[in-house]
Amino acid sequence: MAFWLFVALNAVLLIRPEEILPDIAGLRLYLVTITLCVVTAAPRIIEILQWDSLTARPLTLCVLGLWQATIVSQLARGQLGLALDFGTEFGKVVIYYLILISVIDTPTRLRTFLGCLVGYVAVFAVIGLLHFHGVVEVPTIKTLERVEHGESGEATVTPQLQSTGIYSDPNDLCLILVTGSTCALARSTTSAGVLARFAWLTPIWLFGYGVILTKSRGGLLGLLAAVVTWAWGRYGWKRTFPTLILILPLVPLFLSGRQSNFSLGREDTAHSRVALWSDGLVTMMRNPITGIGAGEYADQIGMVAHNSFVHAYVELGLLGGSLFLGAFLLGGMGLWRIRPPSPLLASLRVFVLALLVGYAGGALSLSRCYVVPTYMVLGLADAYLQMAGHYATPGAHVRTGDIARFFAVGTLGWIGLRVTTNLLLAIAG
Repeated sequence: MAFWLFVALNAVLLIRPEEILPDIAGLRLYLVTITLCVVTAAPRIIEILQWDSLTARPLTLCVLGLWQATIVSQLARGQLGLALDFGTEFGKVVIYYLILISVIDTPTRLRTFLGCLVGYVAVFAVIGLLHFHGVVEVPTIKTLERVEHGESGEATVTPQLQSTGIYSDPNDLCLILVTGSTCALARSTTSAGVLARFAWLTPIWLFGYGVILTKSRGGLLGLLAAVVTWAWGRYGWKRTFPTLILILPLVPLFLSGRQSNFSLGREDTAHSRVALWSDGLVTMMRNPITGIGAGEYADQIGMVAHNSFVHAYVELGLLGGSLFLGAFLLGGMGLWRIRPPSPLLASLRVFVLALLVGYAGGALSLSRCYVVPTYMVLGLADAYLQMAGHYATPGAHVRTGDIARFFAVGTLGWIGLRVTTNLLLAIAG
């Protein structure tokens, strides 16, 4: 019961039927569904939140610690009201995460949920495409038109594909299309029979078409990261690397405009984004431990960072930034090392890893530290590691000495971001 309620919750959250059908806008479907999810999953959530259980799930500890870091970042500025407001809003996302890891507790449920995600992504991809091509008019979708200047100085207007709800941004839409493609490939690989395998591959063509129309470079980075991770995990580096050398130069042939044009020139948005990273990292030094405050980046710098990891470090300091980076590192390293005895889990491992790495790659150009899709991906990694027995090994448990090492790695991550940002600015001149 709890699992299927969670499946319904994701349908409400991702497809946003109340935005598509204004007549049901007053039903508050999300509030009703998540309340039912919490009630039915409460016993398992309470069990997970026991200290002995938490010390065996370091990724979940990172997520809960990150929640506290958002509150502390505002309390350190004397902003009690903002701390309560932001803590409440982000707390809703953390509750979603806890529901996920409590109900996806068998390989079959994991596989089923990945299939459901394919269906959800297909629905709002079709809605976005029908609106984009003028077949239907969806009032909640606003067309984004990007003005590009050619070498001759002539301006051209390029529309970018968008959809409803949290995917009204082309970059977010592109990243979830990549997620849907990975899930579809996972379902195809783990299905019995040629017909079923072919059927699960079909949506990938739809998602690929959508990726091209979004014109999102961040989403393309996520796609490349996911593909490389999957190929490396599936075939090994010796077979993957030569293939990449042959394929990567062909990518621009299938794409056009800004999506395949990466430049640090001053007229390109990539340069302005790197400058935003630099400005944020410099401003962070006013309070390097707890940061400038959750939700303050745009107010103090002028725009969001367009890099989730930079955003987390600047707003939440070394404390929250280390926790955010650490969640991805712990998930990635655990998925890379684990070799589960279950045949189904063994087949799904490389796909969950590709989901995580692909999302992290896309997050390098998006500020998505506090949104549900980020914690859906992290939650799937945590749920997989729990099912695969990773947390049952003694080395996975958190010890006192691990905390110092953890934040040392987080500090190195912050230094790496600063060095990379300065290097990119130096290259740009």
